[in-house]
Amino acid sequence: MTIRPKKDLEQAGIEGGWICIGAFAGSHGVRGDVKLKSFTEQPEAIFSYSDIHIGAGGSKVALKKVRASKDGYVARVEGVTNPEDALKLKGKRLYIPRDTFSAEEDDEFYLADLIALTAVDESGSEIGFVKSVENFGAEDLLELILNAPVKGLGRSVFIPFRKALVPVVDIKAGRVEIAFSEWQKSQVSERDTDDAAGEQN
Repeated sequence: MTIRPKKDLEQAGIEGGWICIGAFAGSHGVRGDVKLKSFTEQPEAIFSYSDIHIGAGGSKVALKKVRASKDGYVARVEGVTNPEDALKLKGKRLYIPRDTFSAEEDDEFYLADLIALTAVDESGSEIGFVKSVENFGAEDLLELILNAPVKGLGRSVFIPFRKALVPVVDIKAGRVEIAFSEWQKSQVSERDTDDAAGEQN
């Protein structure tokens, strides 16, 4: 089994038993309010957690929503009362204990559970691991870091999180099955369509 580089897991927001749910993005105003980016599926849910820490296992912090903003939220941090202290928080990431997320049924899981799982193809052969779960507006995508690069696509690829392409998610076994050959065919077809359209133009 592939050993995931520690930096890849940290970039994905996974550190030991901790999951990253947001980050401070700077100071706002003269009262010490902060700019806050939320990484939770429902952005405002970040204010519902009571056990938030600055850094994985770092000091506990209490947040209060001031208002929504263009890039996230303006928030108040308990104990921060001036712009200088607020600015010191810029770039620091917020974490909650992994066990805060507890699926109610054995076959339920959170998208965060998919990060760092081993990815296998239809034959069961390991092809890489899930680095992150992204959504650029259309649907959820699994970002895979492949053990070997795919010609024309490299080692980092995005697989739509659909049943047809991700038929099996086994959290307990630590793996997801990817219909990899089917996905590759779709990539070739899309490129051929694009090339044909370009030739007509």
